[in-house]
Amino acid sequence: MRRMFFKFIRVRPRKTILTAFLFSGVIFFTFLLFISAQEQSPTKRNLSGRVDYQGPVKGKIIVRLYKLNLNPQGKPRLLTKGEIYGEQAPLQSLVLPQPGGYSFSQLKPGYYSVIAFLDEDKNREIGFNPPEPLGWYAAEAAGRWAAIDLRKADFNQADLVLRQPVPFPRPEKKIAHGALRWLKGLPVLHLWGTAEERGFAHGYLIGPQIIDFFEYYVLEDSWRSARRYEEIFVPFLKKNFNYPAEYLRECQAVIKGMRAAGTDMRVKSLGREFGLSELLAINAYIERRAAFPVKEPAGCTQFAFWGPLTQRSELRGGLLAARNMDGECDLRKVTVSHFLLQAVEPSEPGCRRWVSAMWPGFVGTISGVNEAGLYSMENAGGTGPGPVVKGIVPCSWIQRYLLETQGQEATPESVLAAMEQFKNESGGITAPGSIILWAVPYRGQPAPAFVWEGDRFGGVMRRPTEVRPKSEFNIMAANHHLIYGYNPAQPGFSFGRPVYFSSRWRYEVGCNILEAWSRTGQSLGVAEAIRLLQSVAHGTTEYAVIFLANEGRLLVAVDDLKPDLWDAPYLKWVEFKFDELFFSHHE
Repeated sequence: MRRMFFKFIRVRPRKTILTAFLFSGVIFFTFLLFISAQEQSPTKRNLSGRVDYQGPVKGKIIVRLYKLNLNPQGKPRLLTKGEIYGEQAPLQSLVLPQPGGYSFSQLKPGYYSVIAFLDEDKNREIGFNPPEPLGWYAAEAAGRWAAIDLRKADFNQADLVLRQPVPFPRPEKKIAHGALRWLKGLPVLHLWGTAEERGFAHGYLIGPQIIDFFEYYVLEDSWRSARRYEEIFVPFLKKNFNYPAEYLRECQAVIKGMRAAGTDMRVKSLGREFGLSELLAINAYIERRAAFPVKEPAGCTQFAFWGPLTQRSELRGGLLAARNMDGECDLRKVTVSHFLLQAVEPSEPGCRRWVSAMWPGFVGTISGVNEAGLYSMENAGGTGPGPVVKGIVPCSWIQRYLLETQGQEATPESVLAAMEQFKNESGGITAPGSIILWAVPYRGQPAPAFVWEGDRFGGVMRRPTEVRPKSEFNIMAANHHLIYGYNPAQPGFSFGRPVYFSSRWRYEVGCNILEAWSRTGQSLGVAEAIRLLQSVAHGTTEYAVIFLANEGRLLVAVDDLKPDLWDAPYLKWVEFKFDELFFSHHE
């Protein structure tokens, strides 16, 4: 056997082995030379374009170039707003003495973004007080800052336009049926008269700011594309809504007022004038969720407490309701600079006065209170699967209608009955998927605060004690339904889909704090409300509101205009009495 085994073994000649070894060495050496040549080859890229600005502000222009990182799928990860504000240093910066051409050379292949601003205050940082002209390279009109691909070739068309919003005017302005004044550092628009009279005054007094909110928030930040807005939302606004006649009359009057004041109606991103569709888009901006898929709703949080929980505080048993308004966070900080308190005094019989904490152009509201102490504020909510529906009434109008017609006697039953007249063709009321906290002054009734959970197909009223925190004297809401579309066998899911993390952690944190306060007998007042709002904030709160329903007192905190994230509940709180916001129109 041993002989047979060795018989089949062939010993390779020493010369052959040496030849193979030398050949392998030559191949390896050639490979190293190839790699070295690749590293030394001229693969650097160039990026250039033009910066355009047409406006009165003077100063040098700073152009910043950012190198983008890749995500695990190998795609470029776009800059966050915080990174643009300064959390990430640019790869390179250059200074232009005036609008014109710019270029960056000798760049490594990869993805880049370009941001530029006119440095009016000469601090070499983006500024919003006053608003400095700002722009970025976008792949389309009203688009987001784009990833510029320099992997295979140069790019020489990275053009951008610097734009800036128009601040509210100072000194104060007044015409028939309207006045814009500054009160305790915040702009307040007082409107009175019929729907047409109020609408005309609204448009006349703050026309430029209405266009700013539309162009810089609705187009740039929400839709992020003029093309998609025109192709998807404008037809949706025309075909899928059932607008009440009074609502349309007031909207048309706003447009008339804007024109009468000589407002420049051009929307540069659209290449046409601002019209009725754009005002409807402002008032129905949350209905985008009913027309276009949205990954995650905004991160608002609300709560209310009353009765024994507030008996030993300055509230003396009264009800306090509060909200963080999160998610409307545009890069130019227009939702901060253009935050507006509207004090509305309808002359129509049976309509109550109401106050809205929103922005220019809103005929309705999703953050409002009325003179009887009714509080109505909306959080983005989930929605069940199904088709796009017709016959939608904007949620902002529904809430305004109830603020005008409901009082301190409102109950879950009466509010639901009033809402049901606005059902769409599929039986739902709030088409985008909404969570609305309603609250009234506490007079010993069983449910002075309750939560609407609904979408375009249905909804329910959630009362205290039905879910955590299981107290008769507090209630809370984040961005996920807890009864409607909820299956107890699948906790953490809504309509069979996982609830996104932000909404869950905020609700859990708020619940834990409220439950601990209840167990330990903590007396709850304004200070505790502020602490709770701070605890559930996450850098996206453009403003926050606290309402003392029994006393008619309103506290507001608005984010500052520093180039950083949105931390409203940590900043200055300003208090108003309800009547204080209604200036005498007999002056």
